[in-house]
Amino acid sequence: MKENYVILTKQTLTDFPFQQSLKPIVPVEPDLLLEMSFSPKLFIIGDIAEKVEKLVIHGVEWLDARVDCSPSQPSDDQIKVYEDYRMPYIHQTYKLTNQEKQFGKLNWIDAENTEFDFSKLECTPLEERLIFKLEEDYGLVFIHQSVIDLLKQHVNDVWVRDV
Repeated sequence: MKENYVILTKQTLTDFPFQQSLKPIVPVEPDLLLEMSFSPKLFIIGDIAEKVEKLVIHGVEWLDARVDCSPSQPSDDQIKVYEDYRMPYIHQTYKLTNQEKQFGKLNWIDAENTEFDFSKLECTPLEERLIFKLEEDYGLVFIHQSVIDLLKQHVNDVWVRDV
């Protein structure tokens, strides 16, 4: 079952199927913005998000989102905000390791060297585990391959913002 999931985390971004697009000649809004922080976030442009929302119904709340690409302390003509994005607020969690959640501490799990017990998901219907986080650690986002495949069909421009 592990091979059916892609893990999005700051540490393993280079292995993620979507990477920073080359800078276009003509400025364009990205189809997908990955904001890489302790808890990575996905911002998906509206028309593509509609397709993903039809697939990913359980375990997330889809929120309207703005992407601010302005430089710090911009002048009026430098302000660049894109409005047409949706972001999955992921509230579905599963416990896949024997580690305990550490309240008030940054608990970075080494995703490459940690054994995840995906058998714990066998009784959970697929539609309830398409996108989820670990109960033990919120720095990892698990995305089912079916969601990745859907995004691959539509996403052309990807921005990665490391915050």
